[in-house]
Amino acid sequence: MKKRNDMNMGDHYVYTPSTTDVTIRWRANHNWVPPSEDPKFMKKWADFRIRCAQGIEQIVDHTMIRKG
Repeated sequence: MKKRNDMNMGDHYVYTPSTTDVTIRWRANHNWVPPSEDPKFMKKWADFRIRCAQGIEQIVDHTMIRKG
């Protein structure tokens, strides 16, 4: 006989339809901001793209290269 306080996996399952956008729930309940909208991450990747566009000459420290 099952006790009233016993819980099974079905008691923990919350049905969400396939069309549900979980980001809406995370934004509302946890103040979550996706990385694509977070200014910190946007700046990080903008800086990375700038460094890549400058070329390897700007990244390599020429004083560390030994002349052969």
